[in-house]
Amino acid sequence: MTAFPYIHSVGQRFAAVAAAAPARPALAFSDGRVLRYGDLAALSGQVAALLHHHGVRRDDAVALLLEKSPAAYAAMLGALHLGAPYVNLDRTSPAVRLARILDRCRPRVLLVDAAPEPDLAVAARDLGIVILGPDVAGMAAAAPPLPADRATPTGTTPAYLMFTSGSTGFPKGAVIPHAALLNLAAWAAETFALTPDDRLTNVNPLYFDNAVFDVYASLLTGACLHPFTRDETAEARALVKAVGAAGCTVWFSVPSMLMMLTTLRAIAPGDLAALRLVIFGGEGYPKPELRKLYDLLGGHARLVNVYGPTECTCICSAHAIGPADFSDGTGLATLGRLAPNFEPLILDGDRPVAPGETGELCLRGPQVGLGYWRDPARTAAAFVPNPLHDRYPETIYRTGDLVRADADGRLWFRGRADNQIKHMGYRIELEEVDAALYAVAGVREAAAAYVRTRAAWGHIVAAVSGEPGLAEAGVVAALRARLPPYMVPDRVRVLEHLPKNRNGKISRPDVRALFLPDAAGVAPTAAPEENAG
Repeated sequence: MTAFPYIHSVGQRFAAVAAAAPARPALAFSDGRVLRYGDLAALSGQVAALLHHHGVRRDDAVALLLEKSPAAYAAMLGALHLGAPYVNLDRTSPAVRLARILDRCRPRVLLVDAAPEPDLAVAARDLGIVILGPDVAGMAAAAPPLPADRATPTGTTPAYLMFTSGSTGFPKGAVIPHAALLNLAAWAAETFALTPDDRLTNVNPLYFDNAVFDVYASLLTGACLHPFTRDETAEARALVKAVGAAGCTVWFSVPSMLMMLTTLRAIAPGDLAALRLVIFGGEGYPKPELRKLYDLLGGHARLVNVYGPTECTCICSAHAIGPADFSDGTGLATLGRLAPNFEPLILDGDRPVAPGETGELCLRGPQVGLGYWRDPARTAAAFVPNPLHDRYPETIYRTGDLVRADADGRLWFRGRADNQIKHMGYRIELEEVDAALYAVAGVREAAAAYVRTRAAWGHIVAAVSGEPGLAEAGVVAALRARLPPYMVPDRVRVLEHLPKNRNGKISRPDVRALFLPDAAGVAPTAAPEENAG
């Protein structure tokens, strides 16, 4: 694989792409706005100067609470130009959760496109809050130019932070360096034969891991990125028509979104004729549902299943779907082979498993992140020394995913070593849902579980016990004030006592069993591998 030079930062790479073709479209919005590479480079440089004017220096975190707009993408690139890791925040998350993330990040600046909600403003009162109004270019251009002698980023400088659910009840922020992001973009360009003529969708929210691929696989290869807003992705048929009208050639999303399109029959023949590549990842795609998509689009587009933890820069393996994948019609397609710069270690504890046996997937390679931001304990637990040699220091990442490798080197997902799930593409630690349940007034016992139906839809469910008067509606309302929408259980049962195992601990499998007949009125399947991706 041809890699970008290690000494380059993402900002340097983007500047080179923009200088080579400044008139090519970089961003194209559905409302007709187009920002060319030269214009985006200029705007990102101005935002970098604005951030510097507000005290941002290399290694300072920058928080972004921005809708998809030219300013949002310029802000990411501007922060990268300074060597200041950015973190995109989820506007739909409750203020209490955003406040906890801000407390962990301690960003120098919070960039917003409108005045924040009062609760969030209180949480961010010690930060510099910069409101990027409609005239972002004019506002940014007024900042003093960047000093030539400032510290600049290198390959090991943190590029961005991506917060995911944490098993301690607190979100954790994976730290990804510039070199890892460059490696992802180089691998994507080669693996998917990306060219400046490609048009990539950005249906993924910017705070979601999949968006990393959208943004940098396009902007670091000279292709055009088509952002679709939250409103545009909410209505299936309208989204399909918008993607088709834009002439997008590459799609990337979670399987849940694609299953929604096929279930609602939103894709008509000829709608997505320009698509040559449909990439999906972030969760498992059950074969019966995948077959529907393959029959619709497989005649003119290549379908690719990808896998990768947030801590390893979004994607680290790919598998092109073909007729052989439907020979058994059940389960999930293979995760495929790892990218050339990765090596999988399949371990039982600290020892490799025998060929063909199941073990925990541990990853080594240039896309392995630096750890968790200001979280040494959880960093030490997941980013560990390679146990297979002691010749020099080397860090591997323990994914918690249980896999086996076949004779061809392809990986097959077999479950999790913990209570992590994938729901609508989001990685969720059930313990974080538990913690939110225990924070509800009147709750004494609580446990969350995950149920998947034969219709392929997953449901977070929960059981609680507590004081008299505790009711499902009140528990759910309290959870909505603490958790983002995708983490709030679909069903909550209030019981006198929760089921226990022989050691007297709450039994999560038994809690799950309480909901088996009720999940969307469809009998569930229990295969653990349905949570891959």
